[in-house]
Amino acid sequence: MEACEFSPLDEGLLAKVGRLRIEAWETKTARAAEQSDWVDEFDRVALHWVVCRDGLPVAAARLSLHHELAEVPDSECYAGIFSWPLETPIASLNRLVVHPSARGSGLGRRLDLIRLEAAERLGARVVILSTSSGHRRIAALVSLGFVFLGYGRKFKRPPLCYMPAPAIFFCQLPRVGPIGQPFVRRS
Repeated sequence: MEACEFSPLDEGLLAKVGRLRIEAWETKTARAAEQSDWVDEFDRVALHWVVCRDGLPVAAARLSLHHELAEVPDSECYAGIFSWPLETPIASLNRLVVHPSARGSGLGRRLDLIRLEAAERLGARVVILSTSSGHRRIAALVSLGFVFLGYGRKFKRPPLCYMPAPAIFFCQLPRVGPIGQPFVRRS
C-alpha cells in the first residue's frame, strides 16, 4: 500500500478521511462515534497523505505550518510546555490515524517519515506534535528522533477531549544524524 499526498480540495476523499478518523478513535473512546466525521478548519490549509486499501483510506495524516505556536491545531495542549521561543516556521504533525484492521503494519511510521521529510523540505525549523495514543506511540516517536517534553493540557474539542492529557514532542530541523538518534535543541 502506497502513501499518496492528496489535495484538501478533494472533498470526497477528505470526507472519507474524516470518517476514518472517527473509526480509528472509536477504539480509544466510544464518544468518538457521536460525530459523523472529523474535519476541521486546518484540513483546508494542511498537507495531507493517505494510504488506501480497496479504494478506502486505512491510514491518513496531515502536516500544517505555522508562524506562532498559538496557530497550531489543538494549541491549548502546548500551553506552558516550551520554556524557549520556538524557531519558525513551526511544523505540526497531527491527525495521524490508522484503521484498526491496518494497525501494526508500519503505516504510522511511514506517514511520520513522509511528514518529517516534507517539513524539512518546506523549511520548517521545528516539528511539534501531541498524542494521547499511549506508550507504543511514544516509543515510536522517540525512535524517530523526537524529544518527549512531558504531558500537556487536555484537548478541548471532541472527540479528543475525552482522552487523557497528551504527550508532547519536539524535533529540531534540519535533522542531523541518523534516524533513531536523539536530536538536541540548538541554542
